[in-house]
Amino acid sequence: MYKRALCMVVLAQLAGCSSMSVEECKVADWYAVGLQDGRNGAPSSRVNDYAEDCLEANVTVDQAAWFNGYDLGLTYYCMPDNGYRIGRSGGGYNGVCDSPFFLEQYNKGRAEYRVEQRIREIDRELNSIAAQLKQLDKNSRNNSDEAKRLRRSEKTLRAERRSLITPTIQYNFTF
Repeated sequence: MYKRALCMVVLAQLAGCSSMSVEECKVADWYAVGLQDGRNGAPSSRVNDYAEDCLEANVTVDQAAWFNGYDLGLTYYCMPDNGYRIGRSGGGYNGVCDSPFFLEQYNKGRAEYRVEQRIREIDRELNSIAAQLKQLDKNSRNNSDEAKRLRRSEKTLRAERRSLITPTIQYNFTF
């Protein structure tokens, strides 16, 4: 059973390596494909993947049409508010935007995402500590050193959590 599941996973991953099927190559609207790739922030090297995949179908990728669509798609993708949204959701960035405003907003969103992830991690750790303390109380053995260690960890984690959720205020003065 395990071997069968492992084989299915490997096959699915191998199938995922192909960017486009032979059938898709034959009917592709290269402008639309480029537009979608640009809107998704795909790297420009994606067109090379298509060219390689479509070689099997004897289809030549219209790279000029793809790049025209791709460039327009990037104008949507590289908007600063989209950068923030992508960073905030934990999405990756392929370095395709020239706009420093996009990158600034992406980094701002990414920082907030990391804080949120750390808070979730702290919450999991606090739940684990609470369960361990409950187990120590239940066993009512002399585990005072372990209980003290757990309570110190709990105190440290709670302080870190508070510092993460407390907003920082920045004042910028321009003269």
